[in-house]
Amino acid sequence: MPILLPSMDPCPFCESVLAGPRGWNFIARDEHVLILLNGRQYETGQCIVLPVRHAPTLLELNDAEGAAVMRSARRIAAAMAEVFDPDGVLLYQNNGEFVGQEVPHFHLHVVPRRRASSWGSGPPQLAAVMAGDRPAHTDHARITDDKVSAVALLRQ
Repeated sequence: MPILLPSMDPCPFCESVLAGPRGWNFIARDEHVLILLNGRQYETGQCIVLPVRHAPTLLELNDAEGAAVMRSARRIAAAMAEVFDPDGVLLYQNNGEFVGQEVPHFHLHVVPRRRASSWGSGPPQLAAVMAGDRPAHTDHARITDDKVSAVALLRQ
């Protein structure tokens, strides 16, 4: 049985790939992956790493893309450690609508975590997101000064 994916056409991440370095949240790109600041900032500096080629889930990544995702996650985590001095770095990734995948394009979250976070031991509960409770820092569609500053810091 195939994994049920959210329905989006066009894919917003494919549009980000096409936008290239012009996108407000663009941090870096190589031949296989793109690193973007996540528009939904539960933690300052939260990023996503996604393949350039459209691949809906982890199961569709090829070996080169999978390796490139992890190299880029390590690279952006090192940048986060330097500029944000977090207490830890969380990686998480969802495959399928049932487990919270919201965009039908593989993406790995790389999150600088702080002890004072409201996340507890993991990502925020999906119920708040599903209920539409999105303050400016968690709304991916709203660009804030903090988000733009985080992109500038991480591009260094």
